[in-house]
Amino acid sequence: MTKRRGNYSLSISIVVLLLVLGLYGFLQSPFFTVESIQANGSSYTVETLAELAGIEKGTSLFRLDIDMVMRRLEQEPIISRAIVRRHLPDTVYIEVEERTPIAMVPYGSGFWGVAVDGTVLGRVDVSGISLPIISGVDSQNLVVGSTNVSELVMASTIVDGLPKVVRNSISEVNVKNRDGLKLISRNLVEFQLGGPGSLAEKLEVVSAFLPRLDSVPSPAYTVVDVSNPKRPVVRKLR
Repeated sequence: MTKRRGNYSLSISIVVLLLVLGLYGFLQSPFFTVESIQANGSSYTVETLAELAGIEKGTSLFRLDIDMVMRRLEQEPIISRAIVRRHLPDTVYIEVEERTPIAMVPYGSGFWGVAVDGTVLGRVDVSGISLPIISGVDSQNLVVGSTNVSELVMASTIVDGLPKVVRNSISEVNVKNRDGLKLISRNLVEFQLGGPGSLAEKLEVVSAFLPRLDSVPSPAYTVVDVSNPKRPVVRKLR
């Protein structure tokens, strides 16, 4: 009886081993290699995304390190989030969320885009776009992909704190002096914000004042001091 049980157990083990080996061989077969790469949500071509991700056609779908692929994609400054999935039998699906510039900062002979979180996105084509310019930033501190330039984080926070209709009326955000932050409108009205304290309240005042000043004859060179948002002061320079 014991010998019979031993033979039976051995047979079961062999069958299981053969099944595992067969399954492993099947999963590693050419039937499950990457033949198609599809993408959604990106301004990049599929070929560029595949290159950034390090995905090569012919790679085993099951040997593809999905976490590594997502990390590689998210190292690209414009990509804020990447999701990568395997679709059997031969497809990799990439979905990305991209950062878009909310403002731009001068660099060399052109401009670099700045995302809402302060990430430097690299050169932007200024033709056909109307983004606020961030001034007062040392260009030596600018590196594509950097997220730790405090002046850019402050400037993007200011721009993002304005309603879009008001934001479109702003030409410049000056962050050279952290205690003397300034907004300049396209019709040359200067808003003096003071320091970053009570920033949301100050931007509410800017949002209330700016549309009214648009209807005032010759609003240029008007200064609105909102460093104390409860008592804004308006004065004309000339």
